[in-house]
Amino acid sequence: MTRPLQLLAICLLFTLCCCSAILAQPSEPLATTKAPWSVGTNAYYGALFRYKTGMSALNFTHPYGFEVYANKHTIGKHTWERLYNYPHVGFALSYYNYGVPDELGEAVSLTTYLDNSLWQFRKSSLRFNLGTGLVYSTRHYTPGSNEQNYAIGSKFAFVLLGTVRYEFPVKEHVYMNLNLAFRHFSNGALNKPNNGMNFPLVGVGVRYQPGEVRLLDVQDTLASSIDKRLHFNLRLAAGVKEVLRIDEKHPMYTLSVYASKRLTQTNTLLVGADGFRDSALPEEYINRGLPVPSELSDQRLAGVTVGHELHLDRLSFVFQLGRYIYQPYDLYPDYYQRYGFQYKLCQNASAGVTLLAHTRTAHVIEWGLGLHI
Repeated sequence: MTRPLQLLAICLLFTLCCCSAILAQPSEPLATTKAPWSVGTNAYYGALFRYKTGMSALNFTHPYGFEVYANKHTIGKHTWERLYNYPHVGFALSYYNYGVPDELGEAVSLTTYLDNSLWQFRKSSLRFNLGTGLVYSTRHYTPGSNEQNYAIGSKFAFVLLGTVRYEFPVKEHVYMNLNLAFRHFSNGALNKPNNGMNFPLVGVGVRYQPGEVRLLDVQDTLASSIDKRLHFNLRLAAGVKEVLRIDEKHPMYTLSVYASKRLTQTNTLLVGADGFRDSALPEEYINRGLPVPSELSDQRLAGVTVGHELHLDRLSFVFQLGRYIYQPYDLYPDYYQRYGFQYKLCQNASAGVTLLAHTRTAHVIEWGLGLHI
């Protein structure tokens, strides 16, 4: 797995943020004002990255695809919309053909994203979107029948997408765009192999916007009410992973204790420690071609972390950098990263998903519950 998958948890934040933005009900009189929608389609053509040896199926092929999408234009009903410059909340259904039917097949993805303006000109604009979702592939790695496909390890995987586009009007309510896009598909170590698909694309598209977007005139009063006290947090998480190509799922458990200090309306500093129980250690030895110790009984690891939390209403994105301080068998690098999001269920409880990674390699996806005091 490459670095783009390490940003997957960031995009999962945006996924739930989109859903939260649509489902949340603001108080009157904002609830009576409807946010407008627009619809569009894009066509793409690109190339595949063969970034590891042994992936001959990615040679000399150029994927193509198309997508249909719908954007909800935020107008300032929620605080996060105003803080982040009124982004679009988008939903897209996409089709991709890799041009290698026997090994790679085709793929269909359902994604959501946040789309925002990087630069606004007089009539045109330069925009960027970042998002995530799920992808279904018709062909994947299968022992005995499709063993050359090291790129796609399972039928279903996660999507990381990013697109930069230049958009300009061609007539009233109709906009055309030229874009550069990047797509990354990977299953986050749930199945092996997990090399993933990486491909840049160039595209052209059209968007129809039925009416004018009118922003609400709302004065923010939350900045003065931020709680900047020091808080203590406890997080319990669990996940499963595969280590070998023909393997069972191995559970991994995490206990995190950390302190948090709110710095601004959108930023919090995190300092803490992690404890792990990793049941896949024997398979990790086999995967590295090392003899398995006869007394491999200690499945515990521990580390210290420092991190940052970015807030969007009840949702927040969490990034942490950790260093192992207890690792009895020295199988992993000294440092690890955690990318993810948490959703505040109430004042003192949250639920979240994070990706634990060692530099360029996904380790496990953690699903957890947090207690905050």
